[in-house]
Order: sequence, then structure tokens, then C-alpha cells
Amino acid sequence: MRINSDDFEFLVGNFEIMEQMQKLPALPMFSDRTVDFFSSLSRELLKDKRTRQNVDVMSYAYWIRKASIENVKSKHIDYTSRIGRGIAFHVAPSNVPVNFAVSMTSSILAGNATIIRVSNKRFEQVEIICDAMNRLLTDTFKEMRPYFCLVRYEHNDMITQELSSICDVRIIWGGNQTIETIRKAYLPPRAIEMAFADRHSIAVIHSDTYLRSNYDEVAKDFYTDTYYTDQNACSSPRIVIWTGSKTEEARIEFWRSLKKLVQKDYRMKPIQAVDKYTSFCMLGMLKDKIHLVSDNNYVVRVETEELFPELMDYKNGGGYFFEYVAEDLEEIVPVLTKQCQTISFLGESKERIKDIVFRNGVRGVDRIVPLGQTMGLEFIWDGYKMIESMSRFVYAGEY
Repeated sequence: MRINSDDFEFLVGNFEIMEQMQKLPALPMFSDRTVDFFSSLSRELLKDKRTRQNVDVMSYAYWIRKASIENVKSKHIDYTSRIGRGIAFHVAPSNVPVNFAVSMTSSILAGNATIIRVSNKRFEQVEIICDAMNRLLTDTFKEMRPYFCLVRYEHNDMITQELSSICDVRIIWGGNQTIETIRKAYLPPRAIEMAFADRHSIAVIHSDTYLRSNYDEVAKDFYTDTYYTDQNACSSPRIVIWTGSKTEEARIEFWRSLKKLVQKDYRMKPIQAVDKYTSFCMLGMLKDKIHLVSDNNYVVRVETEELFPELMDYKNGGGYFFEYVAEDLEEIVPVLTKQCQTISFLGESKERIKDIVFRNGVRGVDRIVPLGQTMGLEFIWDGYKMIESMSRFVYAGEY
């Protein structure tokens, strides 16, 4: 390697392990030892008192339980014909702390040795998970230790190129600019790449159903989808589409309940207030059929009388929502661009939403999930079946 250990901060693994990865054998998909490792990691995390203060770590710990992974394994009917590609090089995002672990889990279960560049931002969640991994990899799972390298390094094109040159699959999580920069580093001829770019998401709420719901529970679900990550996650709704016959009554109750929760639990930074107002002014110069209807900066609502593809170019975070009342659900099609990732719903039929996507040949929308579940951990993301995509199929004439 043209790089040295001084370039890295190792959270898991070391430079020697990184150097030796090219000589490691690939593992079968869902090998017994990898499943056992994550099962043990789950138990290790649940024993850590810090996990209780971090809901996302708690969710990850439950997600990697043995029963959970075995359930996923049972849905991969061809797993006995799949094996890892070799080395997977991941660039984790800086806006979702536990994402690096989700990417890592998919990679290891696929059978790959895994190098992850973790964000330079310091998150307790990263520390909790890496501490637990190190305890296992230096004791019960020593033979798995060569398959893990979790590192931090300053933005450095030479390092990124070196790691890209030895990988068999590159996974990039980040904004469009991050992806563009990393793609300057070439890949070996047989390597593949999975890129997770800037996306946005929407929520569809049927007013009549909402008014029969528990307002506080719905507010909590929506808060989890949005404010928990300051709307930085691609899956966080940016626009709320109202359907049904009681939209005015439902909107009043919905936003009042959300505002009460936000003012109690959320801490807003002054710059967020400025950014939200700036976004509205910029959109106002483009369109005249929009209205700012908020009475505070914790929940900023921008009503729009029409939906158009460019609307999401003026999105913001920290509690900034577009709002639209639809007479027919088909009206959502203009915002279902390639950049649209998730549609969350309450009261509407997921089958009907899926029908709209397929019938209109929508080029975006990779997920349709109930309200409150947009942040759920899954092995299918942005249209990729993660474990399958990171593995290779060995054809032996019986498929």
C-alpha cells in the first residue's frame, strides 16, 4: 500500500489487518459464524447502559438478533449459491450515526471483508457499537477480526484511491457532491459500486383516518420520522399531503399536537431558523402560490397550491414542511421524481400508492411504509437488496 498507519484513526482493526485483507477468503452468504457474531453483538450492546439513552443503537441491537437475521436469511432462497465479492469499501454518511453499522452488517452477512470510513463527526452511538465489537473480536470471535476495519481519516484523495483500488464493491453514502468526489477514484474492472445520493421523502395522511387516531401517538411517530435527525435522513418527510374529506380539522389537530411535542423535546439552533426563512424567500421568488402559515419557528409550514418537481429543491431541515391538500391522490405524481425515496402513509392504502407509482412509470420511490417507520432498519434500501448486491451468485446449473 502507498499509505501508512499514520493516516488513520482505527476504531476497529488496525493497519496490518487492512494490508492483509486482499488475501482473505470470501465467506458464504449468511455463514454461521457471521450470524453468531451479530447475535452476540446484539447481546453485548443491550448490556451497555449507554444503549438505553440511544434509541437508534437499541433499534440496531434488536435488528441484528439471531431470530431477526434468520428470518431475513429464510427469504434469500438462493443464499447457498452466494458468496462474498471480496473487499467492500464503505464511505459512511455524517448525518445518521448508526448508518455505518447497517452498511457493515449487510456487507459482512454477504461474505465480504469490510473497510468503513466512519464520519469524522463524533457520535456516542459509534463509540458504543465499536466498543462492543472490539470486545468480541479480541475474545470470542478472534477469527472474525481480520474481516473488520473501521477507520477515520481526513478527506484525502490518495487514501480514497488506494482503498478503492483494492475493493471489489464500493458503497458510498452521502450527498451528491461527496459521490462525485469519490467517483474520481477509479475502481478495478470487476468491482461494482452502490451509491446512496441526496433524496427526499413525502408523507400522505388521510384526514378522516387521522381524526380517529391517537393524536399524541401520531405526533410521536411523525417526530421520529423527522425531528430525530433534523430531517437530514433521506427518508424524512419534507412534504405532507392531505387527503380525505376533513382536511382542515385534521390539519389543525395534527400540527397542534406536533408543536406541543417539538417544543418539549426538540432543541433548535438559531441558524436553522434563518435557513428556513431563507428557503421560503427563495421559493417565494419562484412561485406565488405558496403561503407561510407558521406561528413559530419550531414547526414551519409552507402551504403550496400546486405540486411541481422543483419544489423539493427548496427543502430545508429542522422542522420545515411543505403542505398540500389533494382532491385526488394522483396529484402527488409531480413530486415523485428520481430524487423521491420514501412515501410514508397513514390511512391510505399502500397498494393504491404502489399502483400510482407503477401505473405512472415513476422513476423515484423505493419505499412505501407506514408513518413512523421511515427510519426503520432494513436490508433493502434505495431499491437495492443490500446483501444480494454485495454478494455474487455462483451458477452451478441448478438455478
